[in-house]
Amino acid sequence: MIVLGIDPGPVTHGAVVYDSVERRVVWSDKAATQDQVEAVALEYGWERLRVVMERPAAMGAIGSGVVGHMLDTAWEAGAMSEGLSLHGYVVCTMTRREVLRHLGVLSGKGSSDARVRAACIADHETPGGSPAVGRKASPGPLYGLSSHSWQALGLVLAWLNFQTKGNEQ
Repeated sequence: MIVLGIDPGPVTHGAVVYDSVERRVVWSDKAATQDQVEAVALEYGWERLRVVMERPAAMGAIGSGVVGHMLDTAWEAGAMSEGLSLHGYVVCTMTRREVLRHLGVLSGKGSSDARVRAACIADHETPGGSPAVGRKASPGPLYGLSSHSWQALGLVLAWLNFQTKGNEQ
């Protein structure tokens, strides 16, 4: 299955295209525009591509500066979801809390972003095998990810986990 994961932002978005059979990222961008995300989706076609987007939701206390950022992000996410729907895509959504829960990193040390990145890497490393990220000379399946694209990959992995294990967690 090929999955497009989108971590929406108020202007640009973290995005990845992940091949769940090959277990590797085939495209990523840490700051993609809505037009770029839609263009990548159209390359694959709605018959082949599943789309999952983080659904903005409040977690804990929110300061006044964060409210505007969150509203802008929600607006962008809605516009992108509508744009993809017009092309025939069904856009599945998960909240950040659901992503953290399905990755098994709802609590722990460090920021939630760092825990998501660590979970993505741990999911792709094998004892004695090549590193999940690797280097330019010998790239791993997660080579090239940075910033918000890690969160988009975490979203994809959480959604795939949810699809295979259901809502039993």
